[in-house]
Amino acid sequence: MVFFGIIGFIVWMVIAAMLNGWALSVLWGWFFVPTLGLPALDIVQAIGIAMVVSYLTYQHIDTQPKDEDSTSKMIGMGVLTVARPLIAVAFGWVVHSFM
Repeated sequence: MVFFGIIGFIVWMVIAAMLNGWALSVLWGWFFVPTLGLPALDIVQAIGIAMVVSYLTYQHIDTQPKDEDSTSKMIGMGVLTVARPLIAVAFGWVVHSFM
């Protein structure tokens, strides 16, 4: 059972990294390429940049009550990990539509 949990976690992190890379490449293409004339990023480059930025800026602040079970906390973090890049692209699309 623990093995499947570890495999699931790894798969989820790969999916999250791919979504973050996709979101960065889309937002980069919408805002940095036409505005600053920078080259477009492919998804692999964007994944690398997103990982470096995440590594350099990560700050863990635990604001959850200590009595919350770890399963629901992990599910919430997993949903947030996937929802965050999708929300960023959605808001970016709205801003991009006004350009």
